[in-house]
Amino acid sequence: MNLQAQKYFKQSENQWAQADSMRWLGDIHYMQAKYKEASEMISEAQQLFQQLGNELGVAECLKRLGDIYRMQGRNDEAIEMVADALKQFQTFGNQGQAAWCLWSFGELYRMQKKYDDATEMIMQAQKQYEEIGLKTGVAECFWLGDIYFMQARYKEASEIISEAQQLFQQIGNELGVAECLKRLGDIYRMQGRNDEAIQMISDAQTQFQTIGNQMRAAECLLSLGDLYRKQERYDEATEMIMKARKQFEEIGYKAGVAHCSRTLGRMYKNQAQYDKAVDMFSNAQRQYRSIGKIVNAAWCYQYLGETYRLQGQYEMAKEAFTEALELLKGFPGENYKIGWTLLEFGHLFFDVKDFVEARRKYGEARDVFDSHGQLEKDVDECSRALAKLDEAIKQ
Repeated sequence: MNLQAQKYFKQSENQWAQADSMRWLGDIHYMQAKYKEASEMISEAQQLFQQLGNELGVAECLKRLGDIYRMQGRNDEAIEMVADALKQFQTFGNQGQAAWCLWSFGELYRMQKKYDDATEMIMQAQKQYEEIGLKTGVAECFWLGDIYFMQARYKEASEIISEAQQLFQQIGNELGVAECLKRLGDIYRMQGRNDEAIQMISDAQTQFQTIGNQMRAAECLLSLGDLYRKQERYDEATEMIMKARKQFEEIGYKAGVAHCSRTLGRMYKNQAQYDKAVDMFSNAQRQYRSIGKIVNAAWCYQYLGETYRLQGQYEMAKEAFTEALELLKGFPGENYKIGWTLLEFGHLFFDVKDFVEARRKYGEARDVFDSHGQLEKDVDECSRALAKLDEAIKQ
């Protein structure tokens, strides 16, 4: 049906209808996580809108391209697109869309662990939504709670998300309520309140299933699987993850399938089933690469490096860490992942008693974490590794 519509509108003499339909099809591809197809369709629509002099259409395409790049981990390009869209929306006086761009900035900074910048952007977005009386937008700013969650400020996160849940309930937004339940479950999990976490995420999963959002329902199953993994309830974890993978496969969400493979790999690594872990991480990195999620693929190589190191296969571990760092060169904003890959690489050299190279990697990791400005705990982790190295040299 989509291909027929695309063919029809490409042949249509009505260029406005053609551009609008291509943007619509691009949005569908985006929702299906088909980012390559989405990017191509939205870019074509943008060109048509430019030819027509429809600046609002151009701005909306720029915003969606920013969303696509954000989902692909292409953060610098995403920021550029969203910044251009924001300027245009502000020029038109379209506060709602401008606020959405500010929210997108907040999400980009959150993903980069730049929490102060993220908080500032989301609070600006929330203020604009309040000024125009858009309750849905105000509630969507519950992602401020997600920033607090990432900073381990669980009490504040819980308060923000609980407020958002009530607001979503008032406006009858069941999807928003389910999202809040899911995040509250994540908070309880981090606080060690596992029974409450399982209840919240199970409730969210049921709601997502009821409203027909299979993707989010499957993500809840995956979260439950990861929760059981951390509790070493491996049979239940496997059951949940396999259910999630089946649902992701049914809806064609390749990123979800890759997430399941990665989580299974971590579970097998926990159980010292290293060959199975290697298979899962290898599958996951191939799946991520096939859909353009290069940062995720790099993180899988980091897990492979850890696994090989635990097996004593040091040369293969070196290759995996080197590949991870090579892939991450294109994403200089990913300080957290780059730093941890360097830190784990340092552990490898420590194991083989190459203390000079271990010190170099620990130092590089510390510098990367320190340059970020908000990864103090990770800087401390490097300092502890260096102190342990000094002790080993003295012996």
